[in-house]
Amino acid sequence: MAWSNSELHDLQLAGKIAHLTLDQVEKVIQPGLGVGKLFDIIESLILKRADLAFPPNISVDNCAAHDSAAINEKRILSKKALLKIDIGANVNGMLSDTARSFSLDGKHSRLIKASKEALNAAVEVIKPGIRVNEIGVAVQDTIESFGFKPIANLTGHQLEKGHLHAGLSVPSVKAMPFSKRGKLKTGMILAIEPFATNGKGINSGYVEDAPRPALIYSSKGRPRSEIGQLLVNKYNKIPFALRSANRFLLNNDIEVDDLSAILDKDNFHGYRPLVEKTGGFVSQAEHTVLVTPKGGRILT
Repeated sequence: MAWSNSELHDLQLAGKIAHLTLDQVEKVIQPGLGVGKLFDIIESLILKRADLAFPPNISVDNCAAHDSAAINEKRILSKKALLKIDIGANVNGMLSDTARSFSLDGKHSRLIKASKEALNAAVEVIKPGIRVNEIGVAVQDTIESFGFKPIANLTGHQLEKGHLHAGLSVPSVKAMPFSKRGKLKTGMILAIEPFATNGKGINSGYVEDAPRPALIYSSKGRPRSEIGQLLVNKYNKIPFALRSANRFLLNNDIEVDDLSAILDKDNFHGYRPLVEKTGGFVSQAEHTVLVTPKGGRILT
């Protein structure tokens, strides 16, 4: 795959913005911080420099992904929280995707280290010609060496211009159908994101939909409602948070009583929060990586 110099510039800038945003956000994380305020800080920092690649994911404890801030968010971070922040920037359609985990009381530092080291191990094996399951081997072996389990049904993914989840899926486990073991090629952009859990039992190491409503949506096609049309014009195919969409509508003098109900009946997909099946705590580490002839180049 070949990218123009301007596209590579935009890609590197998107990666830098996401990295710097996490650096800035890390300074304000503390017990008692509201999830809504944290969301607004992240969104504001990215929007000063770029567009969002997707809404900030703010997932706590046994929730691995797809949680965010509600329109009227009331939750605050507890002093024992294991926090995952997953964000991305969009510069002219070139996207970044990165995540870090934070243990507010320090008691989950080893679980966090397991996902970080798994990410490092994955990047080390990246080069043109390898199959994606070789990345899964590196991730699983590393996480299990810490005494934890990788989340088997969450994967990394390829990024393309304007598309967050495109092409290849990048596993965190060894087992993978041969038909899905695609090969890496020079120029591919990958989001590598190992998740580690301390869940116990035969059902551990997997996530499932939480019994909570979706806070993140994306368009599935042509909307039927006027509200849906406005949101597709605003976000196109990029996922968006109800919190951001509601703010956008209010800024345009449109007040909606139940935005999720409108979207659920229209041509939109809601992403419910994903929680570890046995209630185990989950850590996450993620980088956007460019496949080069010399290996993987971290962009975030």
